[in-house]
Amino acid sequence: MAIGAHAVVPAQAQSIENLRKYAGIVVDAKSGKVLYEEAADARRYPASVAKVMTLYILFQELSAGNLKLSTQMTVSKHAAAAVPTKLGLRAGATISVEDAIKSLVTLSANDMARVIAEHISGSEERFAERMTATARALGMRNTTYRNASGLPDGRQLTTVRDQAILGIAIYQHFPSYYEFFQTRSFSYGKSTYGNHNRVLGYMGAVDGIKTGYINAAGSNLLTAARKDNRHIVIVAFGFNTAGARDEKVRQLVASYLPKSRQGNYLQTAMIPQPGRQGSANVQVAVAVAEPTQSRPTFVTPMPLPGFRLAQLVAANGAQAQPQAAQAVAVAAAPTPAPMPADLALQPAVQAANVLAAPSQAPQPALPSQDVIGAWLSDSYNLGAPPAALGQTMPSAPLGYQPSAPMDPSVGQPIDLMTSGSVKVAEGSATPGGWVVQIGAGPSESSARSMLSDAAGKVGNLGDFRSYVERFEKNGQVFYRARFIGFGGRDDATAMCNQLKQQNLSCLAMQS
Repeated sequence: MAIGAHAVVPAQAQSIENLRKYAGIVVDAKSGKVLYEEAADARRYPASVAKVMTLYILFQELSAGNLKLSTQMTVSKHAAAAVPTKLGLRAGATISVEDAIKSLVTLSANDMARVIAEHISGSEERFAERMTATARALGMRNTTYRNASGLPDGRQLTTVRDQAILGIAIYQHFPSYYEFFQTRSFSYGKSTYGNHNRVLGYMGAVDGIKTGYINAAGSNLLTAARKDNRHIVIVAFGFNTAGARDEKVRQLVASYLPKSRQGNYLQTAMIPQPGRQGSANVQVAVAVAEPTQSRPTFVTPMPLPGFRLAQLVAANGAQAQPQAAQAVAVAAAPTPAPMPADLALQPAVQAANVLAAPSQAPQPALPSQDVIGAWLSDSYNLGAPPAALGQTMPSAPLGYQPSAPMDPSVGQPIDLMTSGSVKVAEGSATPGGWVVQIGAGPSESSARSMLSDAAGKVGNLGDFRSYVERFEKNGQVFYRARFIGFGGRDDATAMCNQLKQQNLSCLAMQS
């Protein structure tokens, strides 16, 4: 939480208007439809819910490769001086990105929010500018950030409608890091901190995301619920007590989760992702400075889908994009790769034959579903290339790294042609939990086509988030097609078995 009722307010914080009034919204994250709203466009203070945007930007940096979870960040005097709630590190100490994330989602550490801001942007003020620019790119038209923590500042304003957009976007754009919000406790030094969100896990559905409190705002909460192939985002601000807030959120979940969409995420519910530029659709997480400006500008998002959560922003006075600007945007959009022709071979067989071709012979073009080469993650190695299928005995299946143990429940290394489960090597970082990978292709559109096909054949895949991951192998770009969010190996393996029954390739593994 940003600050307790008896905490000392920083001297630099402005006197703030009393906006301690209820505002709430429930949005169907699969369709974009508003299921419930009250005062959804009224100005409110985000309090520590502001840290969700701080983490969104941190996830941008992680996804772009500018930071790692193991990166050490230094605590400045400004960070150490933050008022409670805080982790309490002294100036000059260091903390890893992963520990800083966990301190934000459980303890709501104000000092660690400042550490993140200063590490990324040099100062908290500059970081707040980036927070606001990112909010605008996401469609949060009535939100202005002034600090990374949510500590009192009369100029730091938002609406619950805007925060619902952020709640959907952080799930869609960073599925590999989203599960950090479900952290129930965090141990650091000799202390263990429990999550402030008492609604976490309600009905077996509620995600954590973020609570918040300052005196002028009351108790706030941004959260989500996912169950039975449904997904809603709930924002409730302005309560006198955390207990009253939690009870209201439980009522909203029980009332509106059963009324939300079952099935795939519709294009109409997708939030444009900031930091994407050029026809290559490349993620760019850093600010881009123009020569004529002393302050950085921010990369604009790729062309927007036809629906930018219209129900969420209509009341904010959103204007349609000018026709000329639409034409420029469309011209800049990447052209989807054509669907592959019928090769009369299963994609996995075709891919294996490509890998088996003699090195001196010209290599045929890779099919759109390179189920062997494009599966590869950093956890795997291939041995010598197999001979073409049908010419010799099948080669040994794909195995672990030499240092990794075999999965005792399977007894054999995983065979990509027939699926199965995989145990990750000891000590690997697995913030994203278990994933089910169904293949990969040379274009993002081909990977998304695989995801759509799989979701259409196995209905309960809709309970899990589809995810396309870009990677390079031997100088060539591929896109892995994955479903993420499985609770463990057994759940992921069970899903793979269902996919196999539909003649789909599958690999269960930890991300």
